[in-house]
Amino acid sequence: MVRSIIDEFRKQAREHKTIKAFYYNKVHEQGSGKDKYPLLWIEDPVYGRNADNVFRSSINFSILFLPEKGREVAELQNLAFSVGLNILERMKQDDESPVAILPDWTYLTLRNYYDDNACGCRFSVNMIQRNMQNLCLIDEQFDREKEFGTDASLPQFDIDTANNCEIFVNKFPQFDLKLRR
Repeated sequence: MVRSIIDEFRKQAREHKTIKAFYYNKVHEQGSGKDKYPLLWIEDPVYGRNADNVFRSSINFSILFLPEKGREVAELQNLAFSVGLNILERMKQDDESPVAILPDWTYLTLRNYYDDNACGCRFSVNMIQRNMQNLCLIDEQFDREKEFGTDASLPQFDIDTANNCEIFVNKFPQFDLKLRR
């Protein structure tokens, strides 16, 4: 389910004439200095919930540009909004898309964003997707006879029992440290 959301946005980013890169990663990874602009960035994590066998997912994605001489930040923010709106509207019109965009999305303009000082627009989008689990295959995912393995909580010590005397090989050394003068 998550893969289908990411793949759908990757497809839109790849096919849009303006976008040069696509990322799905945590927000703190943005602005690393190695990103290619203009880009579409989906923020990890994707949020979701289930209601009546329909998954409702919430994602945040940004369309980002690097400001250049001669272009105002507001002009690039406007362009980023336009690109994001084009992507959302195209996804709404696609009958074969695995997700349906809900009409309650929001946007936020960005300026001096992270270390790259990028600018653009961040969208928060809600979408729905049907539960695609094949209920006939549920029993194949479980094993009634399965048991969890057990691990020793402490490592075993090798001992030498020669002459009825036990010598612990892995015992911690003792130090005689002076604490006072």
